[in-house]
Amino acid sequence: MKTLKYMSIFLLGSCILVSCCGLNKMVKKQDLVSYSVNPDPVEVYAGKMPVEIKGTFPPKYFKKKAVMTFTPTVQTEGGQTVALAPITLKGEKAEGDGKVISYKNGGTFTVNQEIQFQPGYETSTMVGKPSVQLKAKQADLNEVPLSNGVVTTADRVSCNPSLQESGADKSGKTDLLMSDHNYKGPKNVEKTAAIYFELNQDNLNWNLAKNKEAASKEALKAIMPFISQYKTVKEVEIVGWASPEGELKRNSELASNRSKVAEKWFKGEYDKYIKAKAKKEKVKVSALKQDFKITTKDNGEDWDGFVSAISASNIKDKGQIINVIKSQSNPDQREQQIRNMIAMYDEIDNNILPGLRRAYMKVVCAEEAMTDAQIADYAANKPDTLNADELLYGATLVKDLKAKSAIYESAIRLFPDDFRGYNNLGCVKMALAQKDEANKLFKKANELASNEGKVLNNLGVVALMNEDYKAAADYFEQAAKNGVDANYNLGIISMKAGDYKKASELMKSVKCDYNVALNYVATKNYAAAKSALDCIEHKTAEDYYLLAVVGARTKDAALAANNLKEAFRLDSSLKARALKDAEFYKIKDEAAIRAILQ
Repeated sequence: MKTLKYMSIFLLGSCILVSCCGLNKMVKKQDLVSYSVNPDPVEVYAGKMPVEIKGTFPPKYFKKKAVMTFTPTVQTEGGQTVALAPITLKGEKAEGDGKVISYKNGGTFTVNQEIQFQPGYETSTMVGKPSVQLKAKQADLNEVPLSNGVVTTADRVSCNPSLQESGADKSGKTDLLMSDHNYKGPKNVEKTAAIYFELNQDNLNWNLAKNKEAASKEALKAIMPFISQYKTVKEVEIVGWASPEGELKRNSELASNRSKVAEKWFKGEYDKYIKAKAKKEKVKVSALKQDFKITTKDNGEDWDGFVSAISASNIKDKGQIINVIKSQSNPDQREQQIRNMIAMYDEIDNNILPGLRRAYMKVVCAEEAMTDAQIADYAANKPDTLNADELLYGATLVKDLKAKSAIYESAIRLFPDDFRGYNNLGCVKMALAQKDEANKLFKKANELASNEGKVLNNLGVVALMNEDYKAAADYFEQAAKNGVDANYNLGIISMKAGDYKKASELMKSVKCDYNVALNYVATKNYAAAKSALDCIEHKTAEDYYLLAVVGARTKDAALAANNLKEAFRLDSSLKARALKDAEFYKIKDEAAIRAILQ
């Protein structure tokens, strides 16, 4: 009997040592409890790791007065341990807060938590650490594996801007937009002159007051030397006009004859000038004479010229005169009204109508063009010989970034009030990885021209790369108001914030693009992601890597392996990433993946 008594005492004590018999049963049967995490592996979105933690307890497991504390914990490869918020579960008769688990029927819990991602978490594991308390006793249960690795794909948003040398305000990408050089090549230059005629006459009369005016004589005298300055005469046009008083048919004849008389004079004067020039320069006439076509026109009565001259005159009643003329639809009636006005206003007869009886001559020549090689040479070595447009154009002809930078520095020195030099130099500085210097230049450009969309865009790109997303959004929105398509850039900011639906709307006009594909991956639309990557004409290593991720997520080992191979070919450093990337954990035992990752 003593033996039995002592054995009963021993068993009772043992039960107490493991926290009581009920607690002992929970410890022994802990493997019947299941835990899971969704997603597995855990995924990062906008710097956060959202997880759904679930647990399932079998019937007759959870003691009515027991309390369980389940602590999810991140354990990094380097030994760091980060505990998440503990989850409290309790039996039906336990006191305090917590999710109630039935003893008879068992039960489940689902808890959503969010973890701030930190560098080093990529290869971490998540475990659960449960402990149970029953009355005054407590026991730590076995550590539970929840997930292995962390997928960071959704946060690999690309912001790698390239230079856009020319033109478009709608790059559709996160590009550095350079200001237009506005160089159009050689300019057309023109010279005009007129020969005036008497009323109802079409013969030359150099004694007319209008022909004797200094301005008229100087204009005629300058025509021939003007032509000889240029190698290319693009246009010579002679237009005959008549003043609007008189009979319509006769005025049309006068206008036609006057253009022909002026054409004859023009040809004669040109021949005479070229012969004299050839003699002076001791060259053949054929060496100087150009072959160009003269176009003559008969424009008849110059009603528009008459109205303009009246409007510019000092005649007191000019408004009434113009209204009377414009109200007459019948040509004969208009001419009668003019005759009436001539009798009333001497200025019309003496000053206005004589200037309308003319043959108007216009000569258009093309300036001699510098070759691109000459402009590039002058931009580098003689920048002060070029105007601002030519200098900025010269910079586009140079490929070396340091040489390009030197030309833009010359543009700033020579044209300090032209914002374009600062903006374009800023773009080059960005390409040279001199971000802070570039930002100063963009800000100076913005001071000089505060509503330039390209400058605002570039300020936004710098802010985006500095991860100042609020400032970047402000700049991009201002750029959009000033003619730049900033939707793509705003879409990137939405991706950074984890708003993939908004990003999709903002980036809908862009089709074949890495970030567009990444947005599809983040929203689990893998077919669309593959299409957006497949159609990229010149794929980068990151494009191929993302295609491999699509292969892994769709369990297409061949797609994953083939694209990993191409990614490694273009950038061998990506192999180290792939070896640790949780994207490939679930297919790592496939032969094709083993072969490429070995």
